[in-house]
Amino acid sequence: MLGFNIVLERARNGRQDSLMRLYDLCCDTVFNTSYRIVLNAQDAEEITQDAFLKTFSTLDSFEGSERDFVAFVKTIAINRSIDMFRRHSKEPFYEEINNTADQIEDDTDFEDFPIEKIKEALNNLPDGYRLTITLRLLDGMEFSEIAERMGIKESTVRSQYARGLEKLRSTVISSGT
Repeated sequence: MLGFNIVLERARNGRQDSLMRLYDLCCDTVFNTSYRIVLNAQDAEEITQDAFLKTFSTLDSFEGSERDFVAFVKTIAINRSIDMFRRHSKEPFYEEINNTADQIEDDTDFEDFPIEKIKEALNNLPDGYRLTITLRLLDGMEFSEIAERMGIKESTVRSQYARGLEKLRSTVISSGT
């Protein structure tokens, strides 16, 4: 199997098989990341394709490892997903009224519950809650990064996250195991 740098160099030279290997390297991850944000398979597919088109058009300037490549494509997809989310979201983000969300614990307490119950509960949360939880817990983004990408205050992100986790916990716990 060819190393990443060789595949990357061949892709830069227009080799279709190498472009396809780069695509295969992270297409599922990119699609799943987008889908968790937009909750629509067709939109997630479009975002995934757009992310790869953008990535492939900038391959000449890309420098990094395989891991960096995956992160690069995923970042493009997250940004495009957030843009689509913002265009289609029916629920605005609300500003934090007090600072009770400043000390947030990422202790989720979900280990004892079936993943399907958690996914269902997460997908039924209001958009702002779902997005902040998805970006924080599943994509590992910092509150400041989420705020910057969403164009909102960090306190708003923290508030949405804290309220969303609380609602998610109560929904999952009330649905039982």
